[in-house]
Amino acid sequence: MLSYNVIAVGTDGSKTSLRAVQSAASMARAYDATLIIVSAFYNHSGSMLGAPNSEDARLPVVSEEMSESYLNNAAEIAHNEGAKHIEIIAKSGDPVNALIEVGRDYNVDLFVVGNKGIHSVRGRVFGSVATELTRKAHADVVVVNTTED
Repeated sequence: MLSYNVIAVGTDGSKTSLRAVQSAASMARAYDATLIIVSAFYNHSGSMLGAPNSEDARLPVVSEEMSESYLNNAAEIAHNEGAKHIEIIAKSGDPVNALIEVGRDYNVDLFVVGNKGIHSVRGRVFGSVATELTRKAHADVVVVNTTED
């Protein structure tokens, strides 16, 4: 029988990422698994791959304090969804590497991420968290449809 013991989900505080948290919490409840909620924070900004200087070409700056706020909100959502074993982790770096590191350090056997950016032009050119994670993860990855109606 397939079972998951440790499920990790990422959040950046957005509505779509919180939808992924809700789905991951529901799975954690069903499997009686530990749910690890991860938020990556950036201490600097920079242009992406030599893109022209514009606000859209800058990496978002997320402070550690903002990350903690996102995590506390996500933990409340997970608790309300019925997850019993919840851990929160703020990690410096880009979201994919943060999730991969947490996966390695905590023996994660399932990642849950939203599909934000998969169908966008930017996502097709630069990649999205979901596509990069499915390429790099050594565990199962569930991509939740977070598209708003």
